[in-house]
Amino acid sequence: MVQALGGIKLFTQNYFVKNPKANVLITHGLAEHCGRYAHVAESFNKIDCNVYTYDLRGHGRSEGDKAFITNFDEYRQDLEIVYNTIPKGLPIFVLGHSMGGLINFNFLQFRERPDIRGVILSGAALAVGKNINPFTQKIISILAQFAPRLRTVKLNAKILTNDPEEIEKAENDPLIYHKGTKAGLGNALLNAILAANTHFKEFKYPVLIMHGQADTLANPEGSEDLFKQCISSDKTLKLWKGAFHEIFNETNRKEILDYTTNWLKKRI
Repeated sequence: MVQALGGIKLFTQNYFVKNPKANVLITHGLAEHCGRYAHVAESFNKIDCNVYTYDLRGHGRSEGDKAFITNFDEYRQDLEIVYNTIPKGLPIFVLGHSMGGLINFNFLQFRERPDIRGVILSGAALAVGKNINPFTQKIISILAQFAPRLRTVKLNAKILTNDPEEIEKAENDPLIYHKGTKAGLGNALLNAILAANTHFKEFKYPVLIMHGQADTLANPEGSEDLFKQCISSDKTLKLWKGAFHEIFNETNRKEILDYTTNWLKKRI
């Protein structure tokens, strides 16, 4: 556990190796928790990386109002606190999935991070969904102002992955938030996406951008736009054919994890 702003305690789960060559910090996505990345952490352990994970405030086993914020900076500040617990001296890589990718982008653009060797983005929430037009955005903004805890769209586990076993796990996981996204959080997320888009051309970290081509939850166009616009001299875009939102839980997850660890290993 680490203590965040407001006295909220964040649950942490770390995976250490004897002779680490690098540290990797993982930030999970909306409504889930860090325990879902144990297999990812184990893959990184095999190439001699320590892995640090945590539950976002209001998620999993962390304290805080359940799956609710009104300002996206709350997530960025929590990431800052966890990041500061990592001993310096080794290269640091950050991995963010879905909303976690957006949190990482916010974190990296907030100030210079010279000790970060590379960034991995998985299904990052970097573009507004095609079904959320300006009128819908306005409605969400109004709801956030007058009824911020009103539950809106509920996540459908069937669009997370093509793997039936992983879908069943998600549907029955008591640490996943299964109710509708609250208006306040939805509005904060939309505002953060729109703000991030104005800074794509400033992004310069070595980066691996991955997205499922069949992802209907986080728009793949955001990943493509970041790749085209960012000024990173070391940038890779990998779109996984037929994959849904959670590429690390897809039917070909071993292939995807191998691809990710190979990219990481070359940069340690």
